Amino acid sequence: MVARSDDMKTRRFVLKVGSAAVVTAAGLAVAGTASAKVPQKGVQYVAVSTKPKSNCGNCANFVKPNACKQVDGVISPQGYCMIWSPAPK
Repeated sequence: MVARSDDMKTRRFVLKVGSAAVVTAAGLAVAGTASAKVPQKGVQYVAVSTKPKSNCGNCANFVKPNACKQVDGVISPQGYCMIWSPAPK
């Protein structure tokens, strides 16, 4: 059996702590991007919907009076974008 020196324990500790730090940083980076809003151009947002029954005002992501959970900027209730989904009734 090989005796372990304090130096080996220290390197092992540094590796464990270092890898945990990398995983934590990666998780924070992913969490940061998940909460970021998409630009209006990225979802083909238009201020006036061309779809009769689909508009931002009846979308699950719309936040009254003029915002969206997913899209950045001022959002018109009469608008529309490609991530529209019906609000629960």
